[in-house]
Amino acid sequence: MNIRFCEKCERETEHTEAIKQKPSKYGKSKKEQFKAFLDGFFSGAAASLPGGASLELTDRYVVCLKCGKQTLENHGTEFQ
Repeated sequence: MNIRFCEKCERETEHTEAIKQKPSKYGKSKKEQFKAFLDGFFSGAAASLPGGASLELTDRYVVCLKCGKQTLENHGTEFQ
């Protein structure tokens, strides 16, 4: 946890980090889900991280512990 300024609380509060999966660029049909599986399988990026989470498929949020406001903070090229 770290101390940051919260725009909603308008003061310094404790914050924590949260990682969430980005929405899929593929549709909901079985054919589209199979395409998503093949794309992830052959990309190989997920194998290098613990838990199999690829940085290209995740968003990093900073969450205020007082009010719960989530702020997207994808810094660096690994989140693009």
